[in-house]
Amino acid sequence: MSQIAFSSVPAWARPGGPIEATSPVPTGSSYVLVGVGDVAETLARWESALPPQVTTRIHGDTDTAAAQLGSALTEAVVGVRVWIAADAGSALTLRAVALGAGLEDDEITVVPAASAAEVTVEVFCAHCRSVTRTAAAIDDVVACAGCRRDLLVYHHVSRRTGHYLGFMIDAETAQSPCPANEPHEEPVS
Repeated sequence: MSQIAFSSVPAWARPGGPIEATSPVPTGSSYVLVGVGDVAETLARWESALPPQVTTRIHGDTDTAAAQLGSALTEAVVGVRVWIAADAGSALTLRAVALGAGLEDDEITVVPAASAAEVTVEVFCAHCRSVTRTAAAIDDVVACAGCRRDLLVYHHVSRRTGHYLGFMIDAETAQSPCPANEPHEEPVS
């Protein structure tokens, strides 16, 4: 993992990264506070420090929070800030939603709610294009939900989707498990 410092994985999602308990600095004109998991106290602390008429609070599971965040950002105007409190895997997904809505990195603040060592993340298979949701960390090996290959969870995260890149761990030496890729003989008439 010596290349992790030069990867696309945000510092807050890296293994062994510090978990900051501080509140983000309010720099916007309105705020969307998003939480996944046991972060109700964090959201309440943030909300109490902001004007109520410019604050939207979202709390739920990753998929629900992502849908609600996307909806809230369709109504947003210039000056909105998104503050996220979640485990690293959920935060990557929520960050991707905010980036997809047009926010810039300096308009999004992420405070990890749990260590990034092993959380539920989404891994994109470079071979079959399936996405596998699994508890894993960078450099772990996971089974692809689509093609069943053993995938290495690589230290690359898509900004667009929040998925880690996964590729077959022994691609250079393994035989192809897909019959479509194997040579076959044509019947002779």
